[in-house]
Amino acid sequence: MEKKTVKYHIPQHGIYMYARTNSGKTELIVLNSTNTEQVVANKYYRMMTNDSKSGKELVSGKKIDLTRNMTVGARQSLIICLLYTSPSPRDISG
Repeated sequence: MEKKTVKYHIPQHGIYMYARTNSGKTELIVLNSTNTEQVVANKYYRMMTNDSKSGKELVSGKKIDLTRNMTVGARQSLIICLLYTSPSPRDISG
């Protein structure tokens, strides 16, 4: 049976976020419910990224740097597929 999880974050300044994981793939969903552009501090969403340093926005295909603050447009929603770097063979072998 596949393990599915959802992690919610307490909304702040009109930004609502959650991360959903299914079949080993994680998506970060970001919703801005305000009429103004918002900057979301990296520390606000870092715990939801599972150590991923980047992601790909599903609609635009744009790469998102998850180590920096994120700008979300007014009334914008984002679906970000988290990208993970695979360990090199020498990291696995020790």
